[in-house]
Amino acid sequence: MSFHAERFWSAFQGVGMLDEASYQPPVGDLVVFSGGFKRPDQVVLDGMVHTTDYSIEYLSSAVELKRGFMITVAGVQYKVRQTPMANGNGEFVTALLEKVIP
Repeated sequence: MSFHAERFWSAFQGVGMLDEASYQPPVGDLVVFSGGFKRPDQVVLDGMVHTTDYSIEYLSSAVELKRGFMITVAGVQYKVRQTPMANGNGEFVTALLEKVIP
């Protein structure tokens, strides 16, 4: 039995475990995709500062993000901080994000 990432991803989406995200390429239509959006808080500088590390995990077949691209999640814009990294066999990709302050 082979692994079908799309089947699992659609099941995760069906039970509300994924967020809808979008990317508008310079040319072409808006790309809407689902991803596991994470926003864990971290304490840095010996407890003096709280920061949030934003990231999104998505199917590599859904969208091809690159460093500097802008995406939107829940109406908030984020910029891809560095080249997204493939996970495992490459069917899933994680992009580190930074929140865009208007």
